[in-house]
Amino acid sequence: MIITLIAVIVAIISARYAINLRKYFKEFVDVSKRASNNEMHARVHMHANGDMGEFARNYNKMLKDKYKTFEEVEYKNMQLRSILKSISHGIIAIDVEGNILLINNEAKRIIECPDDVKVEGRNINFAVKNEKILKQIIKFMGSKEHKKKEIKLEGYRFCSIKLDPVYLQNNKSIIIGSIVNIEDITERVRLENMRSDFVANVSHELKTPLTSISGFAETLKMNEDMEPETRKRFLDIIDGEANRLRRLINDILTLSFIENEEQSSNEEVVNIYDVYKRVEAMVKNNADTKNISIFCECSSDDISISANRDYIKQIMLNLVDNAVKYTPSDGKVNVSIFKDGGNIVIKVKDNGMGIPEEDIDRIFERFYRVDKARSREIGGTGLGLAIVKHIVIHLQGTINVESKVNEGSTFTVKLPIERKL
Repeated sequence: MIITLIAVIVAIISARYAINLRKYFKEFVDVSKRASNNEMHARVHMHANGDMGEFARNYNKMLKDKYKTFEEVEYKNMQLRSILKSISHGIIAIDVEGNILLINNEAKRIIECPDDVKVEGRNINFAVKNEKILKQIIKFMGSKEHKKKEIKLEGYRFCSIKLDPVYLQNNKSIIIGSIVNIEDITERVRLENMRSDFVANVSHELKTPLTSISGFAETLKMNEDMEPETRKRFLDIIDGEANRLRRLINDILTLSFIENEEQSSNEEVVNIYDVYKRVEAMVKNNADTKNISIFCECSSDDISISANRDYIKQIMLNLVDNAVKYTPSDGKVNVSIFKDGGNIVIKVKDNGMGIPEEDIDRIFERFYRVDKARSREIGGTGLGLAIVKHIVIHLQGTINVESKVNEGSTFTVKLPIERKL
């Protein structure tokens, strides 16, 4: 009887334990499903004692640590992507097989891959559409040394490709991938070429008058009995070349000053019409010599702008003086000054020799002349329009030219009345 009673009690306890165990097991299954669906707050809720209670507490702690780690990884991943996105260079992280781990939008632009195409996890052969860039990356890939190469692309574009190997922790014998840095250096190459051309042109432009001055001075020194008329002609040539040299140096200094000045420290309220009247007086003698009429149409005598007065004078003087120089005798030069919305417009129109269509895009380059022989003959340095363009850019404005050969040219400058700081 006692044995039977004990057996019944054991059976009841076992059944109850089995029921509780099944309940706990079902709770764990339910929580594990929620955890696999990324429910961050899924926890086992039970008040068991002993090993089962310890297991539940450890399980909850494991879930808490797991989600904390996920959050940290997600946050660091977001930081990394934000950093990559803000980098101005193209960045591509690849593994040893060339599979892309990370890439930013600038890199996509340079390798000609659409922004909306997801390439992480794909091979660079799929992502890089530019064959020259792809060929160079493949050539560098797997290298244990830093590699760098500048390549020329189609359409006069240039890019620099730099590869840095990624090592396994501090072990420099095992490479796990590479960081590819791609930079569009088209503008830099263009500026370097311009600088090189500028130095060459300056050297040539300075050498020509210096050679003339030196040659004629030497001739005068060696011929003391030279006829007065011949001596005077030689001295006039020396004087003319010296003046040309002075104008050239002044224009170079002006251009350098404008380029190196971020904001003018000599700004004041400048009346545009007053500046024009001064410029008209300066070019009047040359205009009268060629019987050229200069007309000015100003919508208001009080059109003003806050700027460096010398800058406005340089714009007006170069444009009006050029119009007079390149207009034949008995020609006309028309100057218009008016407001157009938030801009002040200065328009200089002539009926002179005009500019060939193929030269229009280059006339603002330093030392570029449409007719070199005639420009030198009339005293041009080849820097006037370059100075005008740099001043206009400095004042956040625009300059446009319309021209037809033998019909004349129209230069239009627009300067914003209110500039962005």
